[in-house]
Amino acid sequence: MRYLLYFVVTLLLVSSCNKEKRFSKKLMKGDNWTITNLTVDDESYGYYGNWLVEQDVNIYDSIPKIQWTSNGENATFQWQFQDKGKTFEIVYKDPTCVNCTTPPEDLDFQCYFLSGKYEVIKHKKDLMEFNSLNTIGFKGKEVKIKIERNN
Repeated sequence: MRYLLYFVVTLLLVSSCNKEKRFSKKLMKGDNWTITNLTVDDESYGYYGNWLVEQDVNIYDSIPKIQWTSNGENATFQWQFQDKGKTFEIVYKDPTCVNCTTPPEDLDFQCYFLSGKYEVIKHKKDLMEFNSLNTIGFKGKEVKIKIERNN
């Protein structure tokens, strides 16, 4: 009985540690995703386009990146699932925009303003949804992102 208890506890620990990897693999497998909804306080943000996962990486060795293409512009940001897949973080560092109060009409600045930690609402094979009240450019406003896998 004691060995069974040790086995179950070990199995639970191992399986809980791999949730970020499992969540990340779903995003990496379908390397091209379409943004079907992007709103700030339920108003369309106007930037849609595609997210292309640049490479399939080991999430423990390097930080994965996504190239966002919209209206002929490209911007690359880092992403990561955290908290056992409950949160999704977008990170875009742009030192020229540290004191910006309004996002300029440029996709790089949009990535910077949308950077933050998002709650994972849906995480399915072909559909993911993320919500945040704590992005760099929209603190206190609800940002919703919905992406669907391109076939």
